[in-house]
Amino acid sequence: MVGVMSHSVSAQTRAAGSTGRLVALGRLWLAAALVVAVGACLPGPAAAHARAGAAAHARRGAHSRAAVRADSAARAHRGARAHRGVRAHGCAHARTPIWRATRAQLQRAVVCLVNVQRRRRGLPALRESPRLNRSAQGWTNVMVQLRSFSHGSDFGARISGVGFNWSSIGENIATGFSTPAAVVAAWMASTGHCQNILSPTWRYMGVGVDDRAIPGYSARPGTWTQDFGLWMGQSPASGDWRPAEGCPY
Repeated sequence: MVGVMSHSVSAQTRAAGSTGRLVALGRLWLAAALVVAVGACLPGPAAAHARAGAAAHARRGAHSRAAVRADSAARAHRGARAHRGVRAHGCAHARTPIWRATRAQLQRAVVCLVNVQRRRRGLPALRESPRLNRSAQGWTNVMVQLRSFSHGSDFGARISGVGFNWSSIGENIATGFSTPAAVVAAWMASTGHCQNILSPTWRYMGVGVDDRAIPGYSARPGTWTQDFGLWMGQSPASGDWRPAEGCPY
């Protein structure tokens, strides 16, 4: 099974203030979570507005905007039978099972599939970040090892810890999906996760993947983390929020 969970944290203080939800979809669950946070220790007003529930989105600094909605209904999609190296939307290994591809191949496939979704809606493509890959992979490993499905107590500190000096970051997680195409399709079908993928703010992303499931959340293989970011001092990649506001797809 695959699972869906939403989790929110106070946008001003990062204090615990969470809501959780598990949505069953036949024999499948989509596993995901939301964190919204703004660093309270930084100077200047923090104008972050959480409008959603099922993906992680953190910002710090002045005049920020969170493109997440209050509706967190999730839908899982069964993909076509996977074969080694099978492409989807022109992305190599998009339908390759995780046990038949290297980590780098799977990471590139997720980045490619995300950029297909962004380009289709007129948004700039994201660049793969080695630092965000390290953050995402490290957290994927932790979730599997600890049998825990969450964003942790402070995913912003985790991303800072790999040397990514961010002004805005986001995160999607999932478990129970065995191919890049399956997990990206599930994220795109969930409002908050889709809005992270289509946020005009980001310039970079990273991916973590483990071929194991998280017991208690999924019996099916495949646990994933997707980190997004904008470097401190950079301008957002775009100002077009319309694709994100149209989520899910």
